[in-house]
Amino acid sequence: MVPKLRKSLSVAVAAAVLVGLTGCVGSGGSTSSSGGDDNSLTIWHAYAGQDDKVEFIDWALEGFQAEHPDADLRIVAAEQSSYKTKLQTAMSTGDVPDVFYTLPGGYLDAFVESGQVANLDDELAKDGWGDSFIPASLESVTFDGSTYAVPIDIDAAVIWYNTKLFESKGWQVPTTWDEFLALCDTIAKDDIVPVALGNKDGWPATFWYQYPMMRVEGSGIVTAFANGDDDASFGSNAADAAEALATLADRKFLPTGANGMSDQEANLLFLNSQAAMVLNGTWQIGMSTDAPDEFDLGYFPFPTMADGKGDPTDVLAGVAASFAMSEKASDNELAIDFLRYMTSEEVMKKYVELRKTMVTLKEATTPDIAGPVLAGVVQDVIEPAEHLDPFYDTTMPPKATTVYYSTLQGVIEGSVTADEAAKAIDEAVRAGK
Repeated sequence: MVPKLRKSLSVAVAAAVLVGLTGCVGSGGSTSSSGGDDNSLTIWHAYAGQDDKVEFIDWALEGFQAEHPDADLRIVAAEQSSYKTKLQTAMSTGDVPDVFYTLPGGYLDAFVESGQVANLDDELAKDGWGDSFIPASLESVTFDGSTYAVPIDIDAAVIWYNTKLFESKGWQVPTTWDEFLALCDTIAKDDIVPVALGNKDGWPATFWYQYPMMRVEGSGIVTAFANGDDDASFGSNAADAAEALATLADRKFLPTGANGMSDQEANLLFLNSQAAMVLNGTWQIGMSTDAPDEFDLGYFPFPTMADGKGDPTDVLAGVAASFAMSEKASDNELAIDFLRYMTSEEVMKKYVELRKTMVTLKEATTPDIAGPVLAGVVQDVIEPAEHLDPFYDTTMPPKATTVYYSTLQGVIEGSVTADEAAKAIDEAVRAGK
């Protein structure tokens, strides 16, 4: 243990400034890459400003320093909102940290394209390191067949339901879209809202568009657009995906005034058995901790759709965070040691314990530390998945995201048809702004 570490990290969290561990800040507080200096390592991360994130990174960095007591660790911490700008600025000036937290997908790929991120293929091939990850989790940090970062955690969306309510009513979990709609009809006749949806902020409805897109056309569509793929397309069945959401609204399977209801308000309907199901991320587990005694959280994968071209095992899920290494630090063994340490079983299990979210290491999200529900999602839904399709709205450019939200709100209120929605979303994403 390093007694002074926690104090110095708290300063970094508060001010997002460079902090020296064990009094080893370089002259002038430089954050430039250490290159071949195996005794110095600059680490940037975005685990600031949130208690569980701070607790985790403090613990992790203390452990790494303890394993490398003579290392000169130079830490920069920032909140997520400011971190992205900070890292982009560093990349544009060439003053790149040795190892750094990064979002996956197009955000990371831009740095890869500029030649500033080290290829990790050779290292991942050693000692089974690459095989230790859930395979689909590596997709979002792999470009042109090579991997440039190690993924850390995953958020995934599934359909959640109240198992006690289903058992009392004799309702069966559906596996196809037609079965799902038939179940919604049955639930509605019992004066219970079939699907809790509070779309005031625009993003909750996106799950009801993206999952049908994944089932009818396949995964990777918006990622392909973001990566500049000239052949990227939503396909001929994009209107069918919008029609799925329109059907829920038209048949009154959603709460009255869904567009004016917050996600939290919709969740109360679900927890109080006034609504039977909700399509939400794995954060739903935390949102359900204070549910009444008559509530018991269960889950099932999004149903298959007739004649769909997508893989029915694909999951709407995204790697939320990853760590990469600067090309300038590719000869620094300490940098690789840090990436291996952050994805070790000990650290990954601590991540699950402190943050209650899934991690990318196989068999690390276990029932004893994650609880049976989260562990079950990993085993039943994530690990069998052929692909994890990242959330469209976090992959789209900002202006396209705005159009995406407003268009789906229009579908719910009936002012935008399914065909119009498909066209509007396609045009917004193609504009690339």
